[in-house]
Amino acid sequence: MPRATATATARAPKSATGRARTRTRTRTRARDARRARDGDARRGTDAAAATRRDANARRATSARATGRDANARRTCEVHDLSTALTPYDEAWAWQRGFLERALERGDDANDAAILLQHPPTVTLGAGSTVDNLKFNVDRPPTGFEVRRCERGGEATYHGPGQLVLYPILNLARAPHEADLHWYMRALESVALEAMIELGLDAAKCGRVDGLTGAWCDGHKVAAVGVRARRWVSYHGVALNVCPDLSHFANIIPCGIGDKPVGSVSQLLRGDVGLVSSASEATPLVPRESADADDVALMLDARDAFLSAFARVFDLDLEITPTKPSF
Repeated sequence: MPRATATATARAPKSATGRARTRTRTRTRARDARRARDGDARRGTDAAAATRRDANARRATSARATGRDANARRTCEVHDLSTALTPYDEAWAWQRGFLERALERGDDANDAAILLQHPPTVTLGAGSTVDNLKFNVDRPPTGFEVRRCERGGEATYHGPGQLVLYPILNLARAPHEADLHWYMRALESVALEAMIELGLDAAKCGRVDGLTGAWCDGHKVAAVGVRARRWVSYHGVALNVCPDLSHFANIIPCGIGDKPVGSVSQLLRGDVGLVSSASEATPLVPRESADADDVALMLDARDAFLSAFARVFDLDLEITPTKPSF
C-alpha cells in the first residue's frame, strides 16, 4: 500500500539526544521482538487461531449446503483513509450508508470496512453514563467533540495516533457467525494479532476476564464497541498506536478507572500508561508535525491491522484510498 504522512499528537518536548535514544530503544525492542516470535506468536492468541478454524468450518458447512466452492473467500471493500483525520460525524454517516446498502441488498451485498483516524472525540454508547466524563457534557474541553452513538459500552476517546476500524459485515453469512459475543472476540483477536505483529510481547498480550478489548502487560491497548441491525454490524475496534495518552485523562475510559490505558508506542518504549483515576483532566495541546518514528509506526500498524482483519475474518480485501459515496 502507498505510504503517506500519518497524523500523530503532542507529547512533552524532548532533547535531540533524548529523542535519538528513544528511537533507538524503540527500534531495537521492535526488532528483537520480531526475531523472538515463533509461528504461534505471529498468529496472535490461541483464541484468534480458534476463530479462524471456526470460520473455515462454517464456510465448509455453508458450501456443502449451497453447493458453492468451499475455498471461495468473501470479498470486503475497505476504504483506507488512515493517513488523515476524518470527523466522527462523516465516518458515522458512511457506516449508516453501508448499513442501509447491506440491508437493502441482502446476500448480494459485499462486506465493507473503513479504516481511519479521528480528531479528538469522546463517544458515549447508547446506554452509557455521563458520570464517566470529567467535564460538563455540554461544555467539552476546547478542541474535543462529544457524540452519543448506537454502540454498546461506556465513554471512549478517539484521536490522532489511534487507528479505528469500522467493519460493516453481514454476520449471518458464513464464514461469520450471528453472535455478537463471537464478533467482539474476533475484533479483539484482530487487535491482538496486530499488536504482536508490531512487536509487543505475545506472552503479555491477551484478554482480561470480564472486560472487553485487547490488553498487553495490564494495559488496555484496543477498545471494542459494536452494534448490529438484522445481523449487519457497524461501529468496531480502536487500536491505540501512538496517541497522546494524556487525552484519555478527560474520561474514565470504558468505565474502567483503575487500569491503565496504553499504546503500542508507549509499550515498545517501556513507559507506563495512563490510569484515569490517578490523572487530572488535560487540555488538548495540538502539535504541528508528527514524530518520524510515529509516522513509520502508524504505517506499519495500518498494514498489520488490515492483515489481521483479513486473516481473522477469512476475507479477501479490496483496498481503496477513496471516501465512500452513496
